[in-house]
Amino acid sequence: MSQVSPLQPEDPRRLGDYVLSGRLGAGGQGIVFLAGRPGGASVAVKLLHARLADGESARRRFAREVEAVRRVAPFCTARVLDADLEGDHPYIVSEYVDGVSLRDDVIARGPRSGGALERIAVGTATALAAIHRAGVVHRDFKPGNVLLAADGPRVIDFGISRLADATATTGGPVGTPAYLAPEQLRGEPTGPAADMFSWALTVSYAASGRHAFAADTYAAVLGRILYGTPDLGRLSGPLREIAVACLAADPADRPTAEDVLSSLLGTPTTATPKTATTTAPAMTPASAAEPVLAERTDAHGRRRTIAVAATVVVSAAALAGTGLIVALGGGESSYQGMWSGMARHPTAGRTFPVELYLSEPARMRWGADLHCEGRLTVLDETGAEAVLRLDQVSGEACHPGTVTIRRRGERQATLEVRREGEESFRYSGVISRTS
Repeated sequence: MSQVSPLQPEDPRRLGDYVLSGRLGAGGQGIVFLAGRPGGASVAVKLLHARLADGESARRRFAREVEAVRRVAPFCTARVLDADLEGDHPYIVSEYVDGVSLRDDVIARGPRSGGALERIAVGTATALAAIHRAGVVHRDFKPGNVLLAADGPRVIDFGISRLADATATTGGPVGTPAYLAPEQLRGEPTGPAADMFSWALTVSYAASGRHAFAADTYAAVLGRILYGTPDLGRLSGPLREIAVACLAADPADRPTAEDVLSSLLGTPTTATPKTATTTAPAMTPASAAEPVLAERTDAHGRRRTIAVAATVVVSAAALAGTGLIVALGGGESSYQGMWSGMARHPTAGRTFPVELYLSEPARMRWGADLHCEGRLTVLDETGAEAVLRLDQVSGEACHPGTVTIRRRGERQATLEVRREGEESFRYSGVISRTS
């Protein structure tokens, strides 16, 4: 069942004709509320963080995006019902699906196998086929955007990334980085093939309970997506072969959603032209080993020769091309640059990644999948210590406060985070400069 938390004091109580009654979740794009019209059925309303860009042509383009999303066939998806992109509070209304996300279900009950796993694979591939048929690219397909409803898996938030990207004022890829395709991380044009890469990672997560490109640091996860090979764990048989084909580095080599669905159901299909945008080859980091050749069988039984990186060591210079590292702004701070590491919450007994972008605009991301984000403002700085205010926070169970950084050499520092109004720190860790 969906978990609904109370509205926060800063939350609106009404958006247009929709009366908000609770929070369903929050993330990098916005906050999702449970809402309804008087006498009507419950709906999910996503309030986007960013304001819609000015200009009549931009508004017409966004309106066309919404209409395309509304044309998606309703089976296996949560239908988009309404949208208001005017003013400072753009929001999108979709069908309310009462169900737990695939991510939360795997955490609570463990990985899926057998028929349960196949139902997830078929249901989500069906949804992506419908989404792509309407001319829409999801761009943020992940376990958190698959709801396990009573009538089967339902895909949500399709097309929302596109709208969030259109409202954003900063560049870089839109979506959850750990589930993005290489071309998205490089900031290149994105087509339906990117969704199929994310689909394979999602199915692998459902089968194993972990990410196929898992690594010790978040930067290393991104590096493995760009230059490494996936660990598909428990996936086996035809489903594994299909996932491998979907994880091809070149989007043109990946099967379409229709191809995948046909392979899963064991039915022949006519050749479907792939609509993915062909991307340039990935740049090779100076520290990566020379690739070796290997053969792979794709979803249609064809043999392909692919390049597999034998060893991957990602440098900050290599990641600079991904668009995830913010360009350094003005100022002479000795802490300036990107820092990443791990933090521990002793009370909750959790360890999670944390990233600080100490440039203009400075910000911090943290949490199990870096779903928390906030602005950083310097309060005090010496050569050995910097104290920063953390505010404008987004993300579920994410709080503003104070961040203290203490140097431990040229490229390492300790981190302590205190929640607003509290004296003792909530969590702490060690971070290293990566750029």
